[in-house]
Amino acid sequence: MSRKKKYRPSNQPASSEARVSPVESPDKGQHPPTSQLDSLLPNSRQALFLLLLFLAAGLIIRVLNLSELSLWMDEYVHVMRAKHFIEDGGPLLTDDNNGILLTLSLLPGFALFDSSVFWARFPSVLFGLGLIYVVYRLGAQMFNRYVGLFAAGGTTFSLYLIFWSRVCRNYAPLAVFYALLGLLFLRAFEVQPDPKATDRWGRLGLSRHHLLLFPVVAVLAFLSHQLTFFMVFTLAVYSLLRLAWSFWETEWPLGRRKFVWLCALTLPFLLVVFVPPLGEALKKALSPFLLSNIADWAIPNWKRLSGLTNAKPWDAFNMYHSLVRYDLNWLYLPALAGFVAAFWLRPRAGLWLLCSVAVPFLLLSFVFREPSLRRYLIFIYPYLFIAAGVFFYALWNWLHTRVWPAMPRLGKQLLLALPILLLFFNAHWTGIMDMALACKLEGHIVDDRVANWSFTNWKEACEYVDKQRQPGDLLMATVPTAVSYYLEHEQVLWFRQSYYDTREKKYKFHQPNPTGGPSAASVEDLVRTVQSTPRGWLLADYYLDNIFTDERALLWMYQNMHYYEEASSDGSVMVFGWDNSKPKPERQNLVVELGRDDDKIESKEYHMNLPQSLFSQNQIELTVRTRWVDTNREALVLFNGQNAVWLPPNRGGGIEEAVLPLQREWLKPGTNTIRVLYETKRPSDPRKGFTLYFLSIAGK
Repeated sequence: MSRKKKYRPSNQPASSEARVSPVESPDKGQHPPTSQLDSLLPNSRQALFLLLLFLAAGLIIRVLNLSELSLWMDEYVHVMRAKHFIEDGGPLLTDDNNGILLTLSLLPGFALFDSSVFWARFPSVLFGLGLIYVVYRLGAQMFNRYVGLFAAGGTTFSLYLIFWSRVCRNYAPLAVFYALLGLLFLRAFEVQPDPKATDRWGRLGLSRHHLLLFPVVAVLAFLSHQLTFFMVFTLAVYSLLRLAWSFWETEWPLGRRKFVWLCALTLPFLLVVFVPPLGEALKKALSPFLLSNIADWAIPNWKRLSGLTNAKPWDAFNMYHSLVRYDLNWLYLPALAGFVAAFWLRPRAGLWLLCSVAVPFLLLSFVFREPSLRRYLIFIYPYLFIAAGVFFYALWNWLHTRVWPAMPRLGKQLLLALPILLLFFNAHWTGIMDMALACKLEGHIVDDRVANWSFTNWKEACEYVDKQRQPGDLLMATVPTAVSYYLEHEQVLWFRQSYYDTREKKYKFHQPNPTGGPSAASVEDLVRTVQSTPRGWLLADYYLDNIFTDERALLWMYQNMHYYEEASSDGSVMVFGWDNSKPKPERQNLVVELGRDDDKIESKEYHMNLPQSLFSQNQIELTVRTRWVDTNREALVLFNGQNAVWLPPNRGGGIEEAVLPLQREWLKPGTNTIRVLYETKRPSDPRKGFTLYFLSIAGK
């Protein structure tokens, strides 16, 4: 291979306008030159028109029915802080300040209008639209307008990006500011050095204006999410490779110097992270300054990481890969090929594209893999659409210049437009419409490969309680912030009897406080509070059946509180109430509601201790009280994970009791496991789902 000629300074003026970025213009040796094809690409007016179409479509599918879906638990982190600040002057900064920028962005809408769900989520919509525009500029900066438009279209119709721009979480602002960081870096560093420039910046090949903006945007990105620190790793790897590349190209030494400085700035971060003794020393040094939590998150625990790698080496990688494979859909293979094609079109832009995706992706998959969350991939996700756009442009370029140079101009333009049209048909419209038309308000509203959030319809349940409650009624909830928000009532007791002791690494029960005020923190406090309060309500989601609930408290609640099935059409929130002036529920030791939503088809595993004397009886019987069982192939009870009995259908609309014989070999003396199931392949179910109120096993 012949060695490239050494770079010689040009005679171009020293003004900043004359210093052309190699990312904006073809690299030396590029074949074929992009300038030959510029006349076929969208001009600035056409590009603006298409971009406005994408922005309009993005706005519609992001803002439609924005407030119909109840707020999810993590959304209250931002919503309640902003709400309390506007209403009471409460603090904005708390122990968990991650995403404070989004919290601040909620304040104008809350102050000018109200603290409704719409204004809580609308800033994320705006950030999502901003991402479409920034991705267009980034793609155009790296390659050309066509790649920018394609990437903007992919961002517009990505189910993954749409989902995170419709919820009040800090991932939409992270995505837009991280993409803006990439754009500013390229504009700041990838400038052709000019030895005749009158200023030092021009001689070094740096854009002063963009370089000064870079730390400002970096702060905004970091205030959105700490994942911004992955930019350091990307810059470190990119600068090392660019520095090595500069020696191979023998480019002007002044242009090489900026990457030497960048390597010097980023290398210490790499050493601290990847040299365990240095990382441990930094953790100890930061402890007095209360920064150890950040250090613990940013510096890997290599001993624990080694154990995770040995046990499940590919878990995090497979999770992130499944997201990319599903959401990109038909664009998956073009995106992979685009990373290769980028080096043929513009090698330096291709290197930045590869580093921006590969470095964070590998670190998230194999180093910073705990916790592994799909939403963590959002800050590099737009680069995948840029890669796909590069592939289609390179393919068109090859067809136009090598395969069919004499292709009519109209044919070339139509061929160029086909990939843009593909974006529309490639989108997951079922999932997009489920969100935009509010078709699903409970459970997993998108494929769990996109987001594993299970939503709860707190809005409907709270509206029911609001109509029924009386002054002085006490409120309890498994998620107090949700009830407090929708009922606008600050005093909501937390129905949770256990906690996780981080020092002893185990779950422990709260100690009872007999002299304290109203509480549901222990079974004793729950009993005392309910018995001393004339009326009250308990609103519970799936947290009712998890490890934080004492089973003794659960049983007492079933036996002493009435269940209001009509409060929630999908069963995502169970509403219980008590009135000490009225009788207790009749024969109620359990409330299991299944089948009203497709995400809830089986109960938790219950444990029942059966005495030895039971097995000396002639017959062992199961007694149940149920409602809305329509056929004898809808509801069943599973014993010890092996044998099951079908529950008989109900004849009327009320709660009915049934007694069924059990085979004694299904059970054993001592602890037995019981699980209630809803058969999804039932023959018919006109009254969708059923409810089980009572279950007991006795001898006869």
